[in-house]
Amino acid sequence: MSNNTGLDKIGIATGNHLNIALTTSSDPLSAIQEFQNVNGIDADTLKIALPFLDLHGVKRLTLHLSIFETIREKLLQRVSELASNNDADSIQKLETLLDSSFPAIKNKDIRPVCMAVMKHLPKVKDVYLKQLLEDKELYQEAATEVKRQIWENNQVLFGEEVQPLLAQYLQEKERSLWRHDNPGLTFFSLIPRQRRKRPLLKRLLEMVGTSVTLYDMVLQFLRTLFLRSRDTHYCTLR
Repeated sequence: MSNNTGLDKIGIATGNHLNIALTTSSDPLSAIQEFQNVNGIDADTLKIALPFLDLHGVKRLTLHLSIFETIREKLLQRVSELASNNDADSIQKLETLLDSSFPAIKNKDIRPVCMAVMKHLPKVKDVYLKQLLEDKELYQEAATEVKRQIWENNQVLFGEEVQPLLAQYLQEKERSLWRHDNPGLTFFSLIPRQRRKRPLLKRLLEMVGTSVTLYDMVLQFLRTLFLRSRDTHYCTLR
């Protein structure tokens, strides 16, 4: 796993703990053995297999990474199953899982679990949303479903996300107004069904989702831009 911080916050020993154990012990070999016993995978069947794997040159790091990835995939699958239930008990379990894993969200190996859980929660705690907002990398990796909860309380940030789409929409409308190479894609011939399939509009709809707050924000942006520019193309985005 990566060396990012956060594991110690959820009770998992890191390289720093091993370093302290080695530098404070008079018997480094015993310190290493004790560290492995305390922090290793507690499974009798695995302990039996370790000498056999050693004989075949399988590194412990490779083994543990493989086990970790398998467990993570099963956990992500379980998260999806709980989300599909959509009942109070399942939501509670997801919230509990997030509470226990979020302190280590900066660890890139555990982060996918945190992100998956937040994506399926109808309401993420404000303290977690605030941390996502304060960390650009975490914010960028968050699902749109999670970002919506941030945008609903941050009109400026939502405006920064939407503005490039609105600018692109105007450019496309201008091009369609003057194009004659494809009669089916001109300004006057584009039917509503075709409009809804445009990637730009699909992205905008995805960002807004079912949020009335975000929908009202988009309308406010459009009104402001129209009053400022008097460009009637803004009125066609309905």
